Amino acid sequence: MQALEGGRTGQIWRDGDSVTRPAGPWTPTVHRFLAHIRAAGFDGAPRPIAITEAGQEVVSFVEGRVSEDLGDPITGSETMLRSAGELLARFHAASRGFLESDRQPQVWMLEPRAPRDIVCHGDFAPYNVAGENGVAVGLIDFDTIHPAPALWDLAYAVYRWAPLFSPGHQGGVFDQEAQLSRARIFCDAYGATAEERRRLPGMIAERLRTLVAFMRGRAEAGDETFVEDVEAGEAALYLADIDHVERLGERLTQAFLG
Repeated sequence: MQALEGGRTGQIWRDGDSVTRPAGPWTPTVHRFLAHIRAAGFDGAPRPIAITEAGQEVVSFVEGRVSEDLGDPITGSETMLRSAGELLARFHAASRGFLESDRQPQVWMLEPRAPRDIVCHGDFAPYNVAGENGVAVGLIDFDTIHPAPALWDLAYAVYRWAPLFSPGHQGGVFDQEAQLSRARIFCDAYGATAEERRRLPGMIAERLRTLVAFMRGRAEAGDETFVEDVEAGEAALYLADIDHVERLGERLTQAFLG
């Protein structure tokens, strides 16, 4: 067995074509959803295999290279950026219908958000997107799926892929002009409507505020992972990024609209 990066040490393992990960109360819902999107033609996600009595889930391994370093010439390329936007659009199309067709109790890690249009991935970032030959082909880590409008998912994806990071944020490898250009490219590839583009700047800020509140809430509840994240200054980084997005203001809106 091979330990995989990206999770807590010793908790995510690859064994041939399968991956074993910790399960949660939401895992049965996740597995039904994974079966739904595969049946809808989305083959870029893990195939659900089992939930064990030991409290672990087993899913198929998604082939491809995963990297969160947008300074990497492959991960940060315009080709990868465009294909990531297209991948998110295909995922959203496959997601539709699950909430209406699934008849079993649904449990989510993250709180649903109205209007409950589709099931969003919740963390469509470079570190969860697998690429092959410089093109985004797969999506991993579905623990954070939850019902929400598609724009909610698009907002976080644009934030992560532009990325709309404030100066000094580690991973902020592009200047403002490049950020604005990349945000537009992602929206174009996704096929965002004019109305979605007008609403995106405010939705990005709202999405990050909700993330900060979630992190702080989990930390206050004693979740050691989030205690460490908050103490390391991650919440403060998101707050700085909110300020950055709001300072961009009309420039960001115009970049989306063209």
